[in-house]
Amino acid sequence: MDMIEQVNTATLKQQLCHYLGLARQGKEVLITSHKRIIARLLGRDESGNRLPLREPTASPATLLEIGGFGFANDPLTDLLKERKAR
Repeated sequence: MDMIEQVNTATLKQQLCHYLGLARQGKEVLITSHKRIIARLLGRDESGNRLPLREPTASPATLLEIGGFGFANDPLTDLLKERKAR
């Protein structure tokens, strides 16, 4: 990647075509919300077929430490109970 551009969500909405063009040129665009990076916009790799893949920076076990999304119960269990009740 040649250059990293940073843009907030409001500006991204207003100038989406511009930032998509930067990604097409091989530039990485970091999208921020409240001064925190929330997403990354990347163009396709050199072969033009796939997006670049990167190795995870943390092990899957660290996801257990996060504690999910703050649901009181396991959402999958609740979904299965609802489907059985139909």
